[in-house]
Amino acid sequence: MKAAQYTAPGQIDLIEVPEPDGAEGLVLLRTDKVTICGSDLHFLHDSPAEKYPWMPGQSGHECIGVVEEARGPVLPRGGRMLVLPPQFDAFMEYQAVEPQHLIPLPEGIEPEHGLLGQQLGTVLFCCRKLKNVLDKNVVVVGQGPAGLLFTTMLYRMGARQVIGLDLVDHRLAIARRMGAAHTFNVEQVDVVEAVENLTEGRMADVVVEAVGKAETINLSVELVREGGEIAIFGVPKKEILPIAMEKYLRRNLTMVTSAYAQREPGLCSFRLALDLIAQGRVDLSLFISHRLPFDRIREAFDLAETKRDGAVKVLLDFDLPGG
Repeated sequence: MKAAQYTAPGQIDLIEVPEPDGAEGLVLLRTDKVTICGSDLHFLHDSPAEKYPWMPGQSGHECIGVVEEARGPVLPRGGRMLVLPPQFDAFMEYQAVEPQHLIPLPEGIEPEHGLLGQQLGTVLFCCRKLKNVLDKNVVVVGQGPAGLLFTTMLYRMGARQVIGLDLVDHRLAIARRMGAAHTFNVEQVDVVEAVENLTEGRMADVVVEAVGKAETINLSVELVREGGEIAIFGVPKKEILPIAMEKYLRRNLTMVTSAYAQREPGLCSFRLALDLIAQGRVDLSLFISHRLPFDRIREAFDLAETKRDGAVKVLLDFDLPGG
């Protein structure tokens, strides 16, 4: 079977590997669809040299799979599952996964929308940690797929206003449709002054950082009010970042961090995400901008990284013919 492998920084190769065995207690799945996460870009480009080559299939983790065989658990053959692979190895044609890492898609849900339940689940996992945002001024730094999901969820959670920041205008346009009251391109506007004006000098009560760079974390410190809250969601691009700690300290800020949502007991946030999507309570129609066959994974990563051609979320469909 085909699998993707990171063989050097920025280099993806398609290789042939044996199909996994459907061992007792495992579910054999045919990978149906995967999407590219911002963390995948980070792992491809920024990992330590000794990490390469990565294990085949890594670091794919946003995945829908179809049950081929289940030895032990009672799962219907042909049933579609949201797969939360513990080894983050979904960039391959088949997977063998323990059943506790699978969630059946609710009836009637579009597989592409169900696939987005993975990233929405990670966002909900972070939102559970925040203080009540009702009637609060909120800034979301970064309007990539995760940032857009934060924008729409915080809007629906009752924030007074959600302010979206990004470098890419087409993503800011989507943010306004997803619930942002105001959006700003950080290269064109003094966003600290803009947030100060919008909040009548109070600054934001909550800032969500969905980028993972020192510059955006330090910008978050500038944007939040004294005693406010910062949620760090973006995966850091370096192990050690220079952070404005004295300002952070003297402003008595609270920091929330969020990672490894798949370790949450019962996968509660992912199940909630699928329920919200199935009920039509989250509009995901604007998210998936590109659909490519799996063997064009290099092109898919390039789209996700450069954000060209209006790229937001790039999907790899294993059923599409290769090109």
